[in-house]
Amino acid sequence: MSRTWARLRRSIAIAIVGGTVVGGSYIVATPGAQAATTIPDSSVTVAWGTGDITVGPDAAATAAEVKAVNPDHQKLTSDGKGGDVGSGHWEDFKNLKVTVSQTKGLRDQAITVSVAGLETTEVTPGEGVRNYVQAMQCWGPDPSSEDFAKTCQWGAFASTEVGGDPPTSLTAVFGNFVDYTVNRGGVRFRARQGAENTDKPRVYGGFYRGLSEFFTASTSNEVPLIAVGADGRGSAAFVTQTAAAQPYLGCGAPGAERCWLVLVPRGSHSGTRQGDANATCSEIAARAGDLFGRKSLTQDGSPLSPQCSFWQDRIVVPLDFDNPFTSCKSGAAERRIIGSELLSAAMSSWQSALCATTSVPYSLATNSGNLARAQLLQGQAGMAVVSRPVTASTIGAADPALLDGTDVRHAPVANTAVAIGFIGEQQDMSIISTLKLTPRLVAKLLTQSYQAMVPSEAAKFDQTQGKSKPFLRFEEITLDPEWIALGNPTKLSGATRGIWLSVGPQGDDAMALLWRYVLADADARAFLNGAPDPWGATVNRYYLPPGAKDAAGGGTDLLSAPLETMPKADQTLFPSVEDAKERTRGLQVDSVGYVPYSGSFHANASRITRVDTQLTNTWDPNKANSANENGGWATNPPYVQGSTSGRLTTGLVTAPDADLYHLGTAELALPLSTVTTAENVASSREFVALSDASVAAAIAAAPADATTGVAQPDPARVGSGQYPLSTTLYGAVNLAGTATANTRAEYADFIDYAAGAGNVRGLARGKLPAGYVPLTASQTDAARAVATELRSGANSPSGEAPTDDRRSVGST
Repeated sequence: MSRTWARLRRSIAIAIVGGTVVGGSYIVATPGAQAATTIPDSSVTVAWGTGDITVGPDAAATAAEVKAVNPDHQKLTSDGKGGDVGSGHWEDFKNLKVTVSQTKGLRDQAITVSVAGLETTEVTPGEGVRNYVQAMQCWGPDPSSEDFAKTCQWGAFASTEVGGDPPTSLTAVFGNFVDYTVNRGGVRFRARQGAENTDKPRVYGGFYRGLSEFFTASTSNEVPLIAVGADGRGSAAFVTQTAAAQPYLGCGAPGAERCWLVLVPRGSHSGTRQGDANATCSEIAARAGDLFGRKSLTQDGSPLSPQCSFWQDRIVVPLDFDNPFTSCKSGAAERRIIGSELLSAAMSSWQSALCATTSVPYSLATNSGNLARAQLLQGQAGMAVVSRPVTASTIGAADPALLDGTDVRHAPVANTAVAIGFIGEQQDMSIISTLKLTPRLVAKLLTQSYQAMVPSEAAKFDQTQGKSKPFLRFEEITLDPEWIALGNPTKLSGATRGIWLSVGPQGDDAMALLWRYVLADADARAFLNGAPDPWGATVNRYYLPPGAKDAAGGGTDLLSAPLETMPKADQTLFPSVEDAKERTRGLQVDSVGYVPYSGSFHANASRITRVDTQLTNTWDPNKANSANENGGWATNPPYVQGSTSGRLTTGLVTAPDADLYHLGTAELALPLSTVTTAENVASSREFVALSDASVAAAIAAAPADATTGVAQPDPARVGSGQYPLSTTLYGAVNLAGTATANTRAEYADFIDYAAGAGNVRGLARGKLPAGYVPLTASQTDAARAVATELRSGANSPSGEAPTDDRRSVGST
């Protein structure tokens, strides 16, 4: 969770304060940890012009190995005397240096690509862009081979499949800035399994390229544009993909080929080769004659295309991945744990170490908190990891009679938090580094109370002309005076459509925690109850309380108890029924389809990092379905850097995933019991940032429930400097219902590990990852007490032997 950790990982020069250097690895003392944490340095820096390579002591390859897989750019583009051979590319890139923050021990995560020594990115609306870098992940044994480009995941960055007439390009994204660069230039994609994409006829002529058999705009991790600022520097998060996320690359799978990060710089000169008079690799006023060496604003041509010279300008960096699949012995009986996804990062780290120390593979099946608690009582699992205790009010629709005769214990296993993660840049390409949110602003996002959060402009109908019902809803959050009053970025125009990415539709205790935070605040409760904010804005009418005079669609009950879901209650449909019959085969888009849910917090963090809203508001007449019907709604590709509108995406994430994906996290205002005014909305509040210290402070001050012993920070009562979305995860076990003595002992082993070796911060497998704060001494004592009770057999049902929930690894 510590943003310091993310900065350390992705910085070019790492400054250590209060730490020491041991064997080239940095030792940093982290708040609350029992021991110093080693942060490996596996960074790689490549100088394009000189070929100089700098690698961290823990890098995936030596400097010599990295140099061997990179083209000799000096030989290819320089005359050997400091001049250019005529292409202009030597002048474009001779000072270019690229640093990749991490190259070893990779998972499904973000790494940072930093660029220095390139001219400032120039964007001319409607014409083009120059001076930027493109990034892609590739696989294969030899990056110098002629067919290496086939292995690169590239060419899906479009709302429809590449290969139209004219070719699909980023013009659909932000207006002809990076024209045609998403095409593969005639190069097929070859999957690790050997298959290649094939052309398929389009409904209206031409061909689809068939890339969707392997990847689409939302499953590809390609980065079409890393922008460079006026200081000659730029950076972007690149989401690496293991074989679990992208099997066609196979990265990290046993027996798979090595994977690579390929960076292709684009300068200000044409990519047309000497003697080639066609204009496929540049866009200039004069399309006739020899284009070699000519300057080009629009960098036409695929970075893979053999017809262009861009591919020879590439930088190749080796990437080594951890095996994303279980490292426990195949066939071993698996001990199943159900519950919160907030434990997933810790569980992923602990699994291999648990296998080595206990010979038992533990698995975590994520479920909503209410369902997990009910399943525990129903005997469907022996342990449920939850944030809220098992009580009659936390088991959803399950029968409270299930609690009769139970003896539930709650063992603390991890301290963590959830956060509002974000990423983006303003129109001037300045990085958005801070956001401040009040509970009311969060409520506005959760209730789709900005017009841009629902399909088309239909929400404007809420703005009646009648003086008695001025249902004012701002078009975008950046126009909201409350947002502006907090000093949030405003140099964004049309860039926040789909700004909020929701997790769901399933629920989770983490979502209930967010709703508790919102409902603890007087401003937010008044807003949800229909009162306008100080500037006249009101809640989306679909979220008014049921029975309210102006509630639409029956309203939504948000006030009686915290929800554990993020409902999309707005029932707006676009286009109108009449227009749909005429233009879209009668098909309309609702608010769920407009910006789809993320299936998990992890997926939400990945989407935010890539600014992948999956916004669905474009009709593609060429799209065909299985019934051979023509036309369908198309999903927009992720937003990229360089847009004159800027970009910003945010949503609820776990603290471990915020760190893993290098996301910024919003500073949250502590709830107030009295309403604020337009004049004091900012000054009356304390904003608390996510940090180890702020989470630890909230955990230390958390009140314990007298009945269950569960201690949780209460967002309504957190004090100064305490992060309001902090939480403790508990392993809940039913001492009166857990199956066999062996079952009980194995759950006890898990609890002991979480409170022991797994409670030490570190990046190595088996340690407690960033995003968690170690358990306190009292918490570890409480956990070990539950483990002791499990082993003792106290309260076990006499003469009963419930079904053991173990199963073999890989079974269903």
